[in-house]
Amino acid sequence: MFSLKVRVEFDSKNQALRFFKSIKPEIEEDYVRSKTRVSQKENILEFLITASDKTALRASLNSITKPLKLFEEIEEL
Repeated sequence: MFSLKVRVEFDSKNQALRFFKSIKPEIEEDYVRSKTRVSQKENILEFLITASDKTALRASLNSITKPLKLFEEIEEL
């Protein structure tokens, strides 16, 4: 079993909530090989990914980092 904790700090609590809402459907779905849980503390989102193998762990991480990059680009507009 593999696990990874990722903390992402946003400029504001509202910005963190907007990002969470944008990826919520994908994050809340349990897959056969991985699960992702998220918690919010003020302007910080903390993701806990657990996976049965490294490939599934990487795929779950990508499901956070790719939308995060897009969100960051949109926020800069």
